[in-house]
Amino acid sequence: MLRLIQTKVVNKPGVLNRITQVILKPQHNIDTLTLTGTEDYDISLITVGINFDTLEAAELLTKQLEKQVDVISATDITEKRLGLRA
Repeated sequence: MLRLIQTKVVNKPGVLNRITQVILKPQHNIDTLTLTGTEDYDISLITVGINFDTLEAAELLTKQLEKQVDVISATDITEKRLGLRA
């Protein structure tokens, strides 16, 4: 099942690399990746689309991303983005 996880991160060199390493370590494949700026130059949004076998795997990865130093927040936005109901 495709899940969209959006992370709000500090905009500085190396952050995208560290985020992708957290995703790739458990051998998840990134299907989509979007990096956008915000009105605040110091903050960026990274949205990744990943096919997970279970919802629990998506929740675990979201929690792991939230623990990263340069991550302000990590949220599964699948329902919101795709117009689905939880």
